[in-house]
Amino acid sequence: MHKLAPSSLSRLQALSTLGPRFYQISVSMRRLETLGLVAGTGRSDPAANSVEYEITDAGRVELEERYGPSPPALTNI
Repeated sequence: MHKLAPSSLSRLQALSTLGPRFYQISVSMRRLETLGLVAGTGRSDPAANSVEYEITDAGRVELEERYGPSPPALTNI
């Protein structure tokens, strides 16, 4: 388990539930990327100085170690 700021954990949780999202380029996002918890998708918005990130398998493991397994996904019947 890595030592992460609450804002970084919040971003990991958002990426795990909502899918890829755009975030401004920041030290905290670069750190998550360096740790291998998130990865850039290759999409960017230069006007907003932001990059799209997605959670990696290592990021999902990090969340599972902290909070336990996620509940099973609901399926439409």
